[in-house]
This record gives sequence, structure tokens and C-alpha cells, in this order.
Amino acid sequence: MADRQFSWKFPLQKFLVLRIEGLFLLILAVLMYLTILYRFDKEAPVAVGFTVLFLAMYALLSFAIQRWRSVEEHYKVTKNYLEVVRKKKNKTKKEKAFLKDVVHHKLDKVFLGGYVVTKKGKKHLLFFNTKQELEKFESFLKKHLKP
Repeated sequence: MADRQFSWKFPLQKFLVLRIEGLFLLILAVLMYLTILYRFDKEAPVAVGFTVLFLAMYALLSFAIQRWRSVEEHYKVTKNYLEVVRKKKNKTKKEKAFLKDVVHHKLDKVFLGGYVVTKKGKKHLLFFNTKQELEKFESFLKKHLKP
């Protein structure tokens, strides 16, 4: 049964920010720090203070938005199909893609995301919590996709 299906849930409760969001936030914080440092004539404590304030506000707003939207996705892959159930507040949306119809798939091991494209041109987005989930999904796909 273990090799016949694979499932995961995104996001896990310990989820804070996506990796790509974290990278963008880091770049933005460094640019903000350098700009404030330049504008306040090289006063590092002021630049550090504003940068920390920005990061704290971002974290607070991100946490509040995650609680308010309460997004949850359940993925289930069997040897025949990929099923995605997306829940946003009170709405539930189900998508199903048969593996025999998948013509292309792309997975990103750095940012833990990807997609599969079916014959009809429909793109199904995938999000993973860990690299191990992504690798397990990839090996499952390679095993069950028809060449």
C-alpha cells in the first residue's frame, strides 16, 4: 500500500514563511538597512533599529494574514491520479489530474514547489514542507508516469 499512494498536507502548523518569501525578505531587509544607513549619515544603531522594526512588523502581519486566511492544501497521489484539495476559510476546491494525462512536471528543490501540466494545458501547483516530501513525490512520479 505504501508504494501505491503518497499524500501530504501543506502548510504544516510550524510553517512561518516560504523559502522564496524568506529570500525576498532578506534582500529587502539588507537594502533597507543600507538605504537607512546611507540616509542617516552612517549611524548604524538607527539603521539596525528600523530594519528590526520592519522585520517585526512583517512577521506580525504575516502571522495575522495566515490566521485570517487559514489556507490549507491536501495532496494525494496514487498510481492513477493526483488529487489536490484546497481549503480557504469556508471554501473547498478539488482538482484531479490523471497521471496518464501528465505531459510535463517541474519541481524546485530549493524553494520546495513545483507543478504538473496535463494534456489539456491545466497547470496544477504543488507546495511541499520539506525536501524529503518533494523527493518522495518525485520518485513516486518517476515510478508511475508513463514515458
